[in-house]
Parts: sequence; C-alpha cells; structure tokens
Amino acid sequence: MSQTSSARLRPDERRAQILAAARQVLLADPHRELTVELVAAQAGVSPALLFHYFGSKKKFQYAVIEEAAAEVMLRTAPDPSLPPDEQLRSGIRAFVRAVLEAPQLYRATLLMSAAGDPEIRALHSDLRRVFSQWVINAVAERGIEVTPVVELACHGWQGYVEQTLLVWIDDPTVSPESLERLCEQSLDAILTTTSE
Repeated sequence: MSQTSSARLRPDERRAQILAAARQVLLADPHRELTVELVAAQAGVSPALLFHYFGSKKKFQYAVIEEAAAEVMLRTAPDPSLPPDEQLRSGIRAFVRAVLEAPQLYRATLLMSAAGDPEIRALHSDLRRVFSQWVINAVAERGIEVTPVVELACHGWQGYVEQTLLVWIDDPTVSPESLERLCEQSLDAILTTTSE
C-alpha cells in the first residue's frame, strides 16, 4: 500500500491496517520477533507513523496481544452443537493451534505478565479466567461434579498447559499433533486424581 493511498485512512482504519500487518508478519514466520520495523514495512508505513497511532512500543504490543487474545477466545468458544467430550477436545485443540500460529506473541504475553506489567497481567488474567470457566463448564457437561477440588484441578491444568506450550515453543521435540493430544489427555489424567 502506498503512502498516498494509506493517508486517506481514518485513524481506526489505520490502526486496524497496522494490526492486520502484525498478524501477517506473525503468520509468515511465527518464530520471528515481532518488531515495529517489520510491522511498519508490512503495513507500508513508517515506524514513526506506527508510533503516532499507538503511542509507544509497549502500547503497540498490548494492542497486538489484546487482538490475539480476543481471537483465541472466539476460536475456543464451545460449540453447543457438539457432544460435551468433543466440545472440550475441539476447544483445547483450537487453543493449542492458536498459540502455535503466533508462539512469540504467546511467549511475550506470559513473560510480560510474569514481569508484572499491570495491563498485560490484567489481560492475561481475563483470558485465563474465561478459558478456565469454559473448561470447568465443559467438564460439568460431561457429568462430572464440579467440586472445589475439580475446579482447582482445572485451573492447575491450565498452568500446566501454559508451561508445556512454552517449553515446546523453545524446543519442539514432538509434532504439533502430539502436543495437542498431550494437552487433551493431561486434563483427563489430572481429573482422575480428584475422585475421592
């Protein structure tokens, strides 16, 4: 896109264009660091213009992470037309695939949250809360009584999945399909420990 044609865009359209460019960069090479320079080049704008619309590198990163989080929630939302077991399996697979499409973004989200960035931490907490509640509801749909122990196990399983994905991103020693199965089967394995 040329600078002349891009100058006609409204501010909200420009932001959307830049965020779409960020996604294209991530999809083209999921393991490449998402830099302002790369995204600006993909969007056909200068880095200075990108900063004009987002204010800072940190705010730009937050906007990219926020959009990615919204997409993950949309992709992993339960499909009520499926049986409970398949709802759970398809949701877990969709989550893993979304992470593997943009592993650097996922790693940045977790690291920035762990480092205490308040906005990223709040976004990550919201994402985890929504996903955990979805998993708990899906477990209940399978006929499992959601006791405090079961609820705690579901939250703990999510932490396990996050760490497993981070390790795989750095050292992908198994196939993505094996990774999906591991994440699926680990929930069942953890739930077996909750029966009294």
